[in-house]
Amino acid sequence: MKVLVYSDLHLEFRAFEPPQVDADLVVLAGDISVRGQGVTWANQAFNCPVIYVPGNHEYYKGGHLDRTLLKMKEAAEEHVHVLENECLVIGDTRFLVTTAWTDFTSTGDYKRAMYECWEWMSDFRVIRSGEGFRKLRPVDLIARNIVARDFLTTELAKDFEGKTVVITHHCPIQEVAGNGHEGHLGAAYFNQWHDLMAQAGAWIFGHTHYAVDTVVSGCRLISNPRGYPGEKTGFVPDFIIEI
Repeated sequence: MKVLVYSDLHLEFRAFEPPQVDADLVVLAGDISVRGQGVTWANQAFNCPVIYVPGNHEYYKGGHLDRTLLKMKEAAEEHVHVLENECLVIGDTRFLVTTAWTDFTSTGDYKRAMYECWEWMSDFRVIRSGEGFRKLRPVDLIARNIVARDFLTTELAKDFEGKTVVITHHCPIQEVAGNGHEGHLGAAYFNQWHDLMAQAGAWIFGHTHYAVDTVVSGCRLISNPRGYPGEKTGFVPDFIIEI
């Protein structure tokens, strides 16, 4: 299976027209655009199946964590699969898909990490949660991170004859997050899910704006982010992997 991998296209800042390539599947690992705009783009940009996991930027411009996800799913055409804590089997490969988020423990002091991320990250000013559309709080992300980890733990423990690919927006381990995420703000970008990673054949992610294709503990870790205008991320427009 030939898989075209993208993340962090940030179409809200500049357009992108994918090259014509021979792909059986497209994986969009989050931060494609804000709200449902990335889904509309994917509907039109690709004819083959697409797996799309929302990133944090899909919820920007006042997006609500639950309602924006629902609207994205409703906007998706039949070949575009917007997934969150869901499994999709294509041929002999199962894809386990979750945004992941963070529990702020990955830098060793979750209280300090929560405070610094809450103080500096735009997510907590522009994303909404809860019945009253209140501003996002760190505890909201912790709760969703717990759900995500439980989902992956449960699914990875199930017997499966074929290949297993995990798709998240957030980076699973610090070692492949790249530079620029030092200090406790790094807790907003990566988890420390080495135990889960070792149970997957491949793990596709985004969020860090750092391209990587490497193997750790038998798991192939892949990220192909375009990033913000002018940012050097190592992005390859026709990046295809074979699964």
